[in-house]
Amino acid sequence: MSNIILIQHCQSEHHINQMSGGWTDTPLTKIGRQQAELIGTKLREIVKENEYVFYSSDLLRAVQTAEIIGTQLNLKIIKDSGLREINNGIAAGKTKDWARAHRRPRTSSKFDLDYQEFQAGESWRQFYTRVCGCMDRIYQSEMENNLLIVTHGGTLGYILAWWLKFEPEMIEKAYFSSSVGGITVLGKNNFQQNVVHKFNDTSHFDR
Repeated sequence: MSNIILIQHCQSEHHINQMSGGWTDTPLTKIGRQQAELIGTKLREIVKENEYVFYSSDLLRAVQTAEIIGTQLNLKIIKDSGLREINNGIAAGKTKDWARAHRRPRTSSKFDLDYQEFQAGESWRQFYTRVCGCMDRIYQSEMENNLLIVTHGGTLGYILAWWLKFEPEMIEKAYFSSSVGGITVLGKNNFQQNVVHKFNDTSHFDR
């Protein structure tokens, strides 16, 4: 495998209407669709037809981002639920105010891997374990191919941690914060080290 290109999905309705994120399933806004078009234009410079296998989270905001990009690149999308954002359980589909009122109390001011914010949701450890398992599966099945992946901010950060071979306890001390529509490129160098070539590139929005 030569490269993994990660894309954080574009602006979604939940970004502007005070809805919770996670598994809340909202579509792109008009601006989000325009952002996805710009990403597709940017990627046409570096992604050639049939050189990449295209994966996406199956949540609507990621799928719609992927569909717009895929149309420009002539790539079909493979949807994978393992690429979803953290499962926010009973807060999915609820407002941010509702979520704040119904989250479980924290027992520490420090980041807690085993804190499960919402009933029926995931802890951060469970989320990271899911993302790592998903990426192990995809990586093994696509060993000879470049990958293009549309996912979510939290998931993208944990894919980086997976790529850099973080043990779960290491994410207690580190976090990768990306932006809507950002592009991240992973690869290997001549020593077969896992490399982050580019992180959260949003220069395509400056055109």
